[in-house]
Amino acid sequence: MEQVANAEMSNLGNNRPREGGPSHPPGTVELLTTAHNARGDGEVILIPTPSDDPNDPLIWSMWRKVVNYGLLTAMTTAVFTALSTQTVFWAQMLQDMDVTYQDLANALAVQLAGLAVGCIVIIPFTKKYGRRLTYIISTGIVAAASWWSAYMRTALELYLTNILLGIEGATNEAAVQMSIHDMFFIHQRGTANGIYFAAVMAGSFLTPMAAGAQAVSSGWRASYVTLGAAMKALTFLFAMGFEETKFVPVISGRSAGPPSGLELGPKDDVASESARPAGDAARVPFPRYLRLQLLTTTDESLWKTFYYPMYSWWFPHVIFTSLQLASGICWLLVLASIISIVFSAPPYNFDVAAVGYMFAGPCVGTVFGSLYGGYFVDRAVVWLARRNGGLFEPEMRLYPLPLPSFVMTAGLIIFGVTADRGLHWIFPSIGGALFAFGFGAISDISSTLVLDAYPNLVAHTFVVITFIRNAVSIAGAFFITPGLNSMGVSNMFIMAGCVSLLVNSLALPLAIWGKRARTAVAPRYHRLSQETS
Repeated sequence: MEQVANAEMSNLGNNRPREGGPSHPPGTVELLTTAHNARGDGEVILIPTPSDDPNDPLIWSMWRKVVNYGLLTAMTTAVFTALSTQTVFWAQMLQDMDVTYQDLANALAVQLAGLAVGCIVIIPFTKKYGRRLTYIISTGIVAAASWWSAYMRTALELYLTNILLGIEGATNEAAVQMSIHDMFFIHQRGTANGIYFAAVMAGSFLTPMAAGAQAVSSGWRASYVTLGAAMKALTFLFAMGFEETKFVPVISGRSAGPPSGLELGPKDDVASESARPAGDAARVPFPRYLRLQLLTTTDESLWKTFYYPMYSWWFPHVIFTSLQLASGICWLLVLASIISIVFSAPPYNFDVAAVGYMFAGPCVGTVFGSLYGGYFVDRAVVWLARRNGGLFEPEMRLYPLPLPSFVMTAGLIIFGVTADRGLHWIFPSIGGALFAFGFGAISDISSTLVLDAYPNLVAHTFVVITFIRNAVSIAGAFFITPGLNSMGVSNMFIMAGCVSLLVNSLALPLAIWGKRARTAVAPRYHRLSQETS
């Protein structure tokens, strides 16, 4: 018995076959047994194929997955609260600190730079040494940066805390996608990503409402104290209860676990003694079977893990997702900043709490966007695969994308025009809700698309996606002040809506020629998979 070199490469071993056989490009898999069923209503095949090792996160009981993913969801909400909530405090910070609106906007750009660089630095260690230690360290440093933010006085401290939050917040960008790939099957990933992006939007829109209300009664510094305390508690919970999702399989020479089924119940948590290959770990009582080790080391080259992502940046699916997320985050930052600037000035004259309440509309839109891009699309791709003789193509996730694309564009335009004309706050709120619906759904769809298309290169592709996304989004932060002065709010958001629609329309050629593109890059994909194993 020997360990496979890399957990991410486990589907190249005997007990987890490669996603997509030799006759298919990467990402194309037989998702249903329809081809072998005369009625054409076959069961869903579990892809990736789970092993029968009790340490395999794919066969964990549902409660273990819920606990682990619940912690990731809580961390995501808290981290994006730290990254997003400062715009709500701008009016108070301008009075309390020696800074200008441009300083605050520049600090936002510095934060995005930290997000881009942090992902490049952190994710190679996450891939080689496991997810658990990365999450613990990152939540701890975000907690420290939040406490520092509560006591900062100068513009230099403003920049330093934001770049620190950005670097450590980068964990959320790619590592969570790696854990989703570790724990969930193809037909579940959209739903898992829907929950993730709901947490992203909750941290971007929901918690700022509470932070604004607290800032009115106790000041903006008290809100950072609360955030620091919450992050400290999360650090403790991750240290005590988050299980490592990186799985290093053993070569057993036997076939893997259950071949099909929509859900894994408690009985599937561990294979029976008769089905377990010799040498596999036996089931031990709770809590001794929890995977709480700090390091799960494999022997892939750390140096290659640092620079190999550059070899996948030009994959068409990676380019599309990078541009889509960059566009969405860019307009998310602009919208959040404009809410703070416009609604704290005449004719609205909102206080900090009321400015925070303007995020209520986007919160509502987020809920429906996550359901659409997650659960609905997961069900849709199973239906589409059934119509395709049981064969799943990653591009099937793009078929439901036109609706949220148009809704997102309409939301941006409605928000900008109505806010600029001083209409009742309900109209900009509706625009924000429509934007959040579109952004949440499309981000879910495009991120899951890459997970499905290049399953062996999750770390590589999401380092690239995160870097491009945040590098391009920096332009949005620098654009806020000059854009307001030269274009005005209405024209700024009309332009944003048009650019958003243009970027999302790239899904059309990808849906048509995406499989050909995956076939063309297949040799490089397999070579990269082998060379970083």
